[in-house]
Amino acid sequence: CGCDWASNGCGDDDGSCCWTHCCSRNEPSDGKTFTFYVYRAQSTATYPPLNVNGANLIGVMWYLQHEVVIEDPPKFGISRILRYKMETKAPARLLAKGMNFGVRYAYDSGLCTGPGLCTPEFSRYGYFVGCNKFESMYPYPTEETSFPGGMWYSFPGNGTRCVGKPTGADTCTYTYSWPPDVVTIDELVGDDWEAFFADGEDVEANQKKVAALGALFKEKYPDTEDLEDSVATSASASSGEALAGRLAARAIGRKVARAASPLPLSRARVVAT
Repeated sequence: CGCDWASNGCGDDDGSCCWTHCCSRNEPSDGKTFTFYVYRAQSTATYPPLNVNGANLIGVMWYLQHEVVIEDPPKFGISRILRYKMETKAPARLLAKGMNFGVRYAYDSGLCTGPGLCTPEFSRYGYFVGCNKFESMYPYPTEETSFPGGMWYSFPGNGTRCVGKPTGADTCTYTYSWPPDVVTIDELVGDDWEAFFADGEDVEANQKKVAALGALFKEKYPDTEDLEDSVATSASASSGEALAGRLAARAIGRKVARAASPLPLSRARVVAT
C-alpha cells in the first residue's frame, strides 16, 4: 500500500497495511527527551539548524582549531559561535534497536553525504538525530585528537517538522531555540588569534580554550540555563557508530553489485553482511 492515502486517512490503529507502514510513523515514541546545548561555528549568515552538523563545546573548539583558523581568511568566512538549546527524542524504530541517537551523518551545504546512504536509513528508522564521540574515531575524526570528550551531531531538516517539544514521531525528533545565543571569535580571542589558538595539540591548553568559550557564553547570557552540552550515552553513541559501520558495508556491497550485475541495481538482489 502507498502512503498517499494514509496521509489523509490516518485514524486509530485498525491493523491495516497502511496504518502499520505509514500512519504509525506519525505516532509519538516512548523515548526519553534529552535537553542539551549544541554549538555551531558559522559566518554572519542566518538560517535555522536544518540539515546541518553541530557539536558540543569541545567539538566546536576542535573544529575551530583544526579546520577554521588554519586558513586566512577563516574557512567559510566563519566568525561566530552559535549556541542552541536542543531537545531530542528518538523515533520508535530507532528505539527498538536500543538507540537514542543514530549514526552521525555529514551535511555539506545542506546535503547528507554519509557514511552510507542517508535516505534509505531515514526511511527505515525515521529522521533521527545522529551522534558520534571523538574517542570512537568514526565516522570523523578518524584519529585520536587532543580534544577528549568531543562530540558531533547531525540534524536532518525533516526531523523538526513540529513546534514545541519533540514527540519522537518520524518527523518530530528534535526542536531548537530561536534565535540562538551568539558570541564572536573576536570576543573570544581578543586581538591575537594566533596566541589564543597556539599549542593546538596540547590537551591542557585546549581545555583552557574550551573553558574560555564556556565562560564567555555564561558572561554574555547569565540568565540562561545550566545544561549539559553533550548527552549521548556511551551505549547510544556506540550503537550509532556500529550502525554506521553496517551502513558503510552496505554501501560497499551496492558498489560491488553494480560492477558485477548486468541488471540495474533496482532489479539486482544485493546481500551485504
